[in-house]
Amino acid sequence: MRFLYDNISVLAVAAICSVLAWMYGGTDSRLLTPTMPWLVVLAIETALVFPQRHPGEGLVEARSRAWSRLKRDPLTWISLLLLVLLAIPLFNRGLCPCCDYPAIHFEGASEEPPFKFLPFCVNTKEHSNVLLWFTCALPAMLAAKHALLKRGKRLLIELLAWNGFALAALGMIQYAAGAPAPFWTDSLKLDGAFFSTFGYPNMGGDWFTTTFLFSCAAWRWHVECESETDHGRAKTNHSKFWRRHLFAVPALFSFVAAVMTLSRAAMVSCGLAALLVCIHSLACSFRKMSRSRRVKTVAAYFVAFALLGTFGWASFTGRGKTPAPKSAEEAAESAYDVRDDIMREMGSIDGRGVLDRVTGRMQYHAAVAMRVWRRFPVFGCGGWGYKHFSIPSMTDAEYAKGVQKLGGANVHNDWLQFLAEHGAAGLGLIAAIVLLLIRPTAKIWKALAAAARFMRGRDRPPRPVALFAFPGPAFCLVLAPFFTFVHAFGDCPLRSPAVLALFFVSFVAIDGYLPRIKNEDED
Repeated sequence: MRFLYDNISVLAVAAICSVLAWMYGGTDSRLLTPTMPWLVVLAIETALVFPQRHPGEGLVEARSRAWSRLKRDPLTWISLLLLVLLAIPLFNRGLCPCCDYPAIHFEGASEEPPFKFLPFCVNTKEHSNVLLWFTCALPAMLAAKHALLKRGKRLLIELLAWNGFALAALGMIQYAAGAPAPFWTDSLKLDGAFFSTFGYPNMGGDWFTTTFLFSCAAWRWHVECESETDHGRAKTNHSKFWRRHLFAVPALFSFVAAVMTLSRAAMVSCGLAALLVCIHSLACSFRKMSRSRRVKTVAAYFVAFALLGTFGWASFTGRGKTPAPKSAEEAAESAYDVRDDIMREMGSIDGRGVLDRVTGRMQYHAAVAMRVWRRFPVFGCGGWGYKHFSIPSMTDAEYAKGVQKLGGANVHNDWLQFLAEHGAAGLGLIAAIVLLLIRPTAKIWKALAAAARFMRGRDRPPRPVALFAFPGPAFCLVLAPFFTFVHAFGDCPLRSPAVLALFFVSFVAIDGYLPRIKNEDED
């Protein structure tokens, strides 16, 4: 009960991020609408009534501190302004040029909303769904920032890492059992492959890439940081080993799950993230090791990569050695293998295609989205309005090719879709939120890099000092929103509120792994 009392605000924020993922990534509005508002209210209530307390601090003082910081934070007011901007179209509906074609062209109805100078939408149900995404993500972000102390933010990351483990395990069980849909039901109509609870590969892939980096951050904290403050506690080597390396389990499961989603972006992102984490971890710790420990570490890395390479070679080679099936049914059953799909997706990755996807070149959606935005430059066309205005904005050549069948509901560039649907005002507020979230981390990073230049001997981080002076767990968490930010230029991961919530919360949680600086409250 004491744990629950001290960490109820942590559990409330974790509940928002976790439940969104379990409800098909938040993409099914039938589940989202009756459930998430209550969790958001719970998170706000616990953040203001039961914030985490410093040692020796009373509950009244903690409430006053949390409320005072919340009121003074510009992030609070920008988030409220964004929610108001998204709420106005619910009361200012216009007509869709395609859906309401008979009323416009035969009855003479006007396409314009009642108030032309305010944000509008053409489908209030669809727009309210987008509003609910941000209503979940932004309060969770603010609650994590002002109600959680450093230890609470670390606990939040650990809970989300284990949630990634649970969903990864569910996906593997469903694959092994041949489930036709998430949870063995047909409640979510899927047009393509699914994994775990995610019906779209790039959403699931990005989500598992994020939980992989969360697991790596928790893992490095227990290995590199927590052991330094152990002060010779009476523990056996066996218990110390498992305590330090326990988060290798969710890290491995999330990594495998990211690959099994068959998202090419996740394969690239997760593989690159794992490589960067390994290089950063080895470079930071190598200088502090004794000579014998260095030899053991290099040998361990060599054995690990050798085993991984051997396992990969054995898994993805040697095809065609099994006997031919005896019947057509057996042939159909044996034709599908996740290894074949993974190899096919990995083989289709090319550098030029990745660059074209991220920059928007050769993608018709980017051009059409810019035309929609030029038509509604300030406030956009409302949530999910792109799919209503994309076809009228296409050229004759584009329409003749039937390009809207390639995914006309999404631009496959989240930032351009936010621009087209919420205008310069909406995207500007989102950018302001991201910049305000980055600013504290950048400030501490700069201070650590400056202080590292005065260190000597083994305490001095390797070069470049600006990179390796940053704590290892915080470095892992910085990578999480970075990869999502880049991925959003080439597809639509942020159209899943589960990914959107982790994107904002991960910025705030970085503080849990940063050292205390002057004028900062003690944790």
